[in-house]
Amino acid sequence: MTGALRSVEQFKASVGPEVEFLLCCARLDLPENGRRRIQELLAGTLDWTVVMALAQRHGLRPLLYRHLNMLGPAAIPRAMFAELWANYESNARRNQAMARALLDVLRRLNKCGIAAIPYKGPSLAEDVYGDLALREFGDLDILLRPRDVLPAQRVLQAHGYVLEYDLKPEVEAAFLRSHLNYHLVLFHDVGPVMVELHWKTDADFPVEPRDDERWWANLGTASLCGETIRCFTREELLLILFLHGTKHAWSSLGWLVDVAELVRRHPDLEWDWITGKAERLGCQLRLGVGLCLANHLLEMPLPDKIKRKIEGLPRVRSLAAEILSMLFNASFDEMNAFERLHFNLSLYDRSWQKITHGTSVVLEPSLLEWSRWPLPRYLHGVYLPLRFARLLAKYVRQAIDRR
Repeated sequence: MTGALRSVEQFKASVGPEVEFLLCCARLDLPENGRRRIQELLAGTLDWTVVMALAQRHGLRPLLYRHLNMLGPAAIPRAMFAELWANYESNARRNQAMARALLDVLRRLNKCGIAAIPYKGPSLAEDVYGDLALREFGDLDILLRPRDVLPAQRVLQAHGYVLEYDLKPEVEAAFLRSHLNYHLVLFHDVGPVMVELHWKTDADFPVEPRDDERWWANLGTASLCGETIRCFTREELLLILFLHGTKHAWSSLGWLVDVAELVRRHPDLEWDWITGKAERLGCQLRLGVGLCLANHLLEMPLPDKIKRKIEGLPRVRSLAAEILSMLFNASFDEMNAFERLHFNLSLYDRSWQKITHGTSVVLEPSLLEWSRWPLPRYLHGVYLPLRFARLLAKYVRQAIDRR
């Protein structure tokens, strides 16, 4: 891909050997040319403090350990390799514990007649990487029917989970109807384990059909630690991952590795379904940006017609270049709330989507308002000025602190 997004060679030359080394290791299986380039970089001068910091930030320490352990641990300082090994072992144990916790939650929900789909987390690690130890993740994402969210919450609370924000009964229904909110977070102090109960995969672009009983009845299955779980189709999961990554400006390279490896593992994907669904949802730009980055940085294979379709979308390459400029220098983390909102608005396909999202961000109550001020239904209109006043005070304080 050409134009605003520079070539791989130009990009690698501009960011230095540490980033190039990480990109070479950012895949499950190394091609022969990748092995040779890693050996060349190992023979040169690498700042291992920078390599380790980048790998940690982008969730790639397990893959880095895997490849260095196979290619020659003697080329890396002993203390650094010991740190990678220790992280790999602790991540493996933690992920096993998270997988057991997920299966326990799914069993309890199923016992109560609540259908649930786990995605990302342990299920993605086992499906795409074939090994729980090779992916870093921090929580357990579970999709439920909207009507099952509160019953599922009660089930988890009865078994030691605690809500991140305690919602009073009088605001729970309003919270579940809100546009921007689409998940509840619960914690368990054993582990510790964080569970996100979703009733949509995305606030604006939910991939799953809304209240479609036929869809729920015909869900596929997968295996996790020898047990059967419900799952999305590969195409649905891939679109979910692209939407999530682009929403967060692909601030973790590990998310791009997820989609690239999913595509490599399943070369028979129905790309027409993926692009058609994105068009119907109105998120072609978000999908295009993710495809452009994964193909450009990680050589993710794409059919020629999909490449042409991406190149025909306006602003894909310029937005991908903007993300690329931030990817390895933490610029996105340094954005203030207005800059983040501006960037997020630039990812919408249509003007009315930008207006709807911007209005919702400013005017719609968040979990903070719902939990801090639990008002009876007839006073819910008061949330609008409360949110506006809270946001105004917050940003005034931030502006003062920056001076």
